[in-house]
Amino acid sequence: MHQVRYFLAVCRTLNFTKAAEECNVAQPSLTRAIQKLEEEFGGLLFHRERANTHLTELGRAMLPHLQRTFDAAQTARQLATGFKKGDVVHLRVGVSRSVPSDTVAGVLGGVQQAVPSLELTLEAGADTKLVDEAVAGDLDLFITGDDTELPEKVHSWTLCREPLMAVMAETHPLAKAKTLSPNDFDGVDVVELANCPIAARFRQVCSDANVAPKFLRRVASCDQVVALVREGLGVAALPSSMVVGTDLMVRPIEGTTIDRAITLGTVAGRKFSAASDAFVKLARTRDWSKSA
Repeated sequence: MHQVRYFLAVCRTLNFTKAAEECNVAQPSLTRAIQKLEEEFGGLLFHRERANTHLTELGRAMLPHLQRTFDAAQTARQLATGFKKGDVVHLRVGVSRSVPSDTVAGVLGGVQQAVPSLELTLEAGADTKLVDEAVAGDLDLFITGDDTELPEKVHSWTLCREPLMAVMAETHPLAKAKTLSPNDFDGVDVVELANCPIAARFRQVCSDANVAPKFLRRVASCDQVVALVREGLGVAALPSSMVVGTDLMVRPIEGTTIDRAITLGTVAGRKFSAASDAFVKLARTRDWSKSA
């Protein structure tokens, strides 16, 4: 890192003497460090001419990469210092793509109040991916959006259960009905969340009822489902919490027993930080049924 720091100083000053003064090091030491870096990279990084030191082509190519490396090291050092002082509490949470971001943000707002030094990493993905990342130690907590089978080492809490609902734009013909049945979806364009267990279960219900919707629109996120449904590109079968606060029409689907659980999980026996503890307590006391 000293070599990188010296290299960046020469890039700024284009003068080895000034760079050495800036780095508070003797010029011969700085020059040797640059030479070692050049040996590692296999070429000159600077052309040294009288009053005209400038980067070589290799030097220009290396500059952005070494700058990022140095910046990352500085950030890591600051973070480590914060941990030593107890100034930083890191929380890594994975949230299913089928769980509304607003609901989770409400919990995180409470965590921020309880832990002002919070450093947050929020990830999204498929339920199984989030569980695997938690078990591997990459996440402190995860929230799944369906009845995902969890390993024995995972400790979980069911935050709420909610039924599957039909969702459509106000102008869609199905919006005129107060309730729907699987038969109403026959031949209807359906927007579905790709690789989502809920979507697979709805397909199975339609298949059991000998109903053939047109599953021609597959998207990657809740926001994309809502956007396409709003534009009249189809209807969707979603948990109602995914469309709270939108201008879409929501209708119950009679004759089905499909529902889903929003589940909070962590690895059993893993030590909680103040932030993890606050998140679990706030999430468990929150009335998730209101969001649903």
